Amino acid sequence: MAEQTNAKPKKQTWLNPFQKFENRKQALSAAKSGAVVSIYLVLSYAIQIAFLHWGGKDTYGNQSQAATVTDVVAIVLAAFLTWRILVKQPLWASIVVALWFFFELAFKAYAMFRGIQPANGSFIFMFIALIIGAILSVRGSWYLRSAPDIDDKVFS
Repeated sequence: MAEQTNAKPKKQTWLNPFQKFENRKQALSAAKSGAVVSIYLVLSYAIQIAFLHWGGKDTYGNQSQAATVTDVVAIVLAAFLTWRILVKQPLWASIVVALWFFFELAFKAYAMFRGIQPANGSFIFMFIALIIGAILSVRGSWYLRSAPDIDDKVFS
C-alpha cells in the first residue's frame, strides 16, 4: 500500500542564508529580508547626521556640509530601495542593497581596526544578522524571478 504524504514545507529559519525555498511564500519572505538591511543603512546615515548636527562631527570625524549632503542622499536612496524591496522584491534592488551593505561593512571594519571608530561585540552579531539578511534577499529575489506566477495576494 502506498503511503500518502501530506508533508508540510519545512519551517524557514533566518539562521541559514542558503536554505532551500520550498514555495513562493518562503522566497517572498526571504526577498523582503533585504528591507531590514536597507533600513539599517537608513538608520546608520541618520545617526551620522545627528552626530554632525548636535556634536559638530560624525562618528568618523567628518565636519563638513558635504558629509551632511552625502548622508541625506544616502538616506533617500536607501529608503527608496527599502520601498522597492517591500513592494516588488526586484533582484536589482536586493543586489544593490547587498553590495552597498558589504561595502559599508568593509569600511566600518577598516575604521574599527584603524581606531577611527570604537567597536564592541554587539557589532559582530548585528553584522552577521545583516549579512544573512542580504544573502537571503538576493536568493529570494532570484527564486521569485523563476517561480511560477501565482496570485501574489495569497503570499503577501
